[in-house]
Amino acid sequence: MLAFRFLYRVLGPAALGVVAFSTAGRADVAPTPAIATTPAMTASASVVSPRDPRIQYMGRFAFVGEAEAKLGFPGVAIRFAYRGPAPTVLLGGSSAFCAFNLSVNGWDPAVVRLPEGRCELPLPSGPAPEGGWLVELTRRNESWQGVASFFGLLLPTGCELVAPPALPTRKLLFIGDSITCGEAIDRLPPELDGTSRMANAPRSYGMLLGRALGAQVHLVSYGGRGVLRDWQGKTDTGNARDFFQLALPDNPTAKWDHAQYQPDAIVIALGQNDLNLGFIDEPVFTTAFADLLADIRKVHPHAAVLFTESPMRSEDPATEDGRKREFQRKCLRTVIAAAHAAGDTRVAFAPLHQYPGTPTNAHPVAFQHEQMAAELIGPLRELVGW
Repeated sequence: MLAFRFLYRVLGPAALGVVAFSTAGRADVAPTPAIATTPAMTASASVVSPRDPRIQYMGRFAFVGEAEAKLGFPGVAIRFAYRGPAPTVLLGGSSAFCAFNLSVNGWDPAVVRLPEGRCELPLPSGPAPEGGWLVELTRRNESWQGVASFFGLLLPTGCELVAPPALPTRKLLFIGDSITCGEAIDRLPPELDGTSRMANAPRSYGMLLGRALGAQVHLVSYGGRGVLRDWQGKTDTGNARDFFQLALPDNPTAKWDHAQYQPDAIVIALGQNDLNLGFIDEPVFTTAFADLLADIRKVHPHAAVLFTESPMRSEDPATEDGRKREFQRKCLRTVIAAAHAAGDTRVAFAPLHQYPGTPTNAHPVAFQHEQMAAELIGPLRELVGW
């Protein structure tokens, strides 16, 4: 009952406690230098900028002026702590499919689904533990499903922001496609919901590995994309070498400063979409992976790099899917051998078994992501030396 009352205070009696602004005619969240007035804002409240140093971020994002942080990649987390009366989180979504997992003081997360446009999320009040309330909002879905915005916090009189616990010093980065994004991860029969409501990046194998290894995680991933071409065979749609350079994967002007985050290890899980329409010339496919590794080495020269493969592919060599699996392995063996010959020995490959999702969707579901993480944690530890 206490947990229910807590979530009721957090989420509210209707629409998960998210109060929408009027956003008629807006298809996207435009850069906004000032916070619009809402019913929750009073003369006694103050707005805290998303740039405030007491607010932490994990994952790639981009500031727009002083009053907005945009989140495009999945798994991006906003963290802050407070004491006293409850603050209100000021959020926005470019579509009705932006969602977060809300966790307070490490409790099991509740899902917060944003309406399109700007909105408010009230947080719990009342007596707090000695360290205050630690709030974590982690983005569930990815860029093509909507870009989320964080406009800061509305603090009532008496609310005090305090420094949250430091983020882990270990750092991981995952480059991948919809599997790495956690697409359809919450979907199990008889659930037939094919929308982004089933995406849940915080339960993805990469985030699970981060928690198991005590590391920060950046998911640099995009559904339907590949190292060379997307699921439709297109090479000009912003594939991995393009979005690896960005803070917002659909905004080519939002360049990411790689110096902000130097990972100890990078896991690359690409290739499912590249081969969706058939095989690629072997030297071309091999060069695409080698070029991505070269891009990585320009900005992360000391990181361990672990290549892996698609868990959606059959392991039966008699099938076309099985032949694609072996074809990609052959290309990666060539890339890794060349790297080792050049003195770059912190590059390796880790195989993954097939995890075929459900009868209605081939994406691995949550417990299969747990198995994937269990397969990868040993090779990752060995390569990094953890």
